[in-house]
Amino acid sequence: MFSIEKVDMRIKYTREWTFASLSKLLETKNYEDITISEIIKKAGISRATFYRNFSTKDDIVKVKVKTFFENFYNDIIMSFRQADPEDEIFLISSFFKRIDEEEKFIDTVIKTKLDYLMVEGIFALINMHKDQFYAIVKSNKKADEYTMEIVASSAWTLLSKWHRSGKEESPQELSTIYSTTFKSVSIALFGDKSDLNK
Repeated sequence: MFSIEKVDMRIKYTREWTFASLSKLLETKNYEDITISEIIKKAGISRATFYRNFSTKDDIVKVKVKTFFENFYNDIIMSFRQADPEDEIFLISSFFKRIDEEEKFIDTVIKTKLDYLMVEGIFALINMHKDQFYAIVKSNKKADEYTMEIVASSAWTLLSKWHRSGKEESPQELSTIYSTTFKSVSIALFGDKSDLNK
């Protein structure tokens, strides 16, 4: 389950500065060409401080993605539970809206090619809310995990394409496209709507 990690403010700021430094370096260099020494220098931290917080430069992004999903869960999912909306678009559009607000973060994830971290986070959200998820996409119980993996992967593929193409659609429009597409795919794969409940 997602939960906010209790982090000392110094650690929190160190992680934020380090991520911001990596993002800044990515404006002019490929991820593979950026060294930990460059990140440390840009962040204004010592090597010892870096290694107290991260083992590798991938960890900078891993920690940021983990924090993103923890914050999203606590801010949005809890309000979803309290509001208990009948419209399944609520959760999807809330997530897409949050992605829209995090342009620098998403840009950094794409540039580092650590997209699988976002897929894992989306999968975890879906897995925790299977009831709402299966109100949208019906599936054979044996295929549930595969279906959720496909949905998580396709959500990130759509979001990253949207981000790279300049986000022409609003988060609400994008979530409607996403939901409609998955309903259409379900019908195409499993028959007409009445067949989906069998």
